Amino acid sequence: YWHGVFGGLYLPFLRAEIWRNLAVAERELRAGESIACESVDINGDGHDELWIHSSRFSAIVSPARGGALEELARFALGENLADSLTRRRESYHVTAMELATAEHAARAEGESAPSIHDIEASIELAELPPADLDDRALFVGRVLPAPVTLERYARAAYEPVESMARSAMTVDVKCDADSVITTLRTIDDALVKQLTFFPDGSVRAKFSWLASRYREDAWFTSEISVARPIHLRSVGATIWEHPIETLAKSERGLDRTLQGTSYLLRWPASSGEAEVELVSGD
Repeated sequence: YWHGVFGGLYLPFLRAEIWRNLAVAERELRAGESIACESVDINGDGHDELWIHSSRFSAIVSPARGGALEELARFALGENLADSLTRRRESYHVTAMELATAEHAARAEGESAPSIHDIEASIELAELPPADLDDRALFVGRVLPAPVTLERYARAAYEPVESMARSAMTVDVKCDADSVITTLRTIDDALVKQLTFFPDGSVRAKFSWLASRYREDAWFTSEISVARPIHLRSVGATIWEHPIETLAKSERGLDRTLQGTSYLLRWPASSGEAEVELVSGD
């Protein structure tokens, strides 16, 4: 009953177990398959996604979301590496800011076993928790102004110079026995993102952009949000790392839960190109 009222999606172990079972099932279905790609509206949002898969992994790329990698399931590990959770504003976050501590604490003291409504009424916050500007995924592109710090970025207290998180991109796909190469472009060709998938589940991302449209002190960035810590290979990038935490109702009141890790790779916008690799087994 408590899980129906509190927690649910916010509990990582519940999501992880679902993804583990899905990985086991898909591994059985794809046994012996070579790497391939298909175009299908897999989430029913009216836009086709790219579903890249082999006998060892399954990945979903969304051209409608700036070419974000929304799923990366490695069958041997029994996980979806992209299973981090977007921080959202909940109505009880706002309500908790408006409650008077003394009044609601006194109400809860009158019962030995507080009701769900008493627990909700006793929740208070000194400040609103961060709410993400965009849905989390792997390889979400933005250009950030120089003054943005890691602390501001982690709190989502910044405004990007440009965000590609919701930019529709055209896509070309090249598939052979060794890899699937997806080349995504913004409508104005200002950004080209190439994601190369290998049969073992490794992914290499290359970016090229029109450097002249940004200030020299700006930063081109690609955010990789993952369910657990990983290692990345990149040349010339500085990497910001911070935990992804949510604040959600539970039977105890409000629980702070670690949902994953954000890696923000930053390159000078003046460079015009960048590359990063996510290797299998990370």
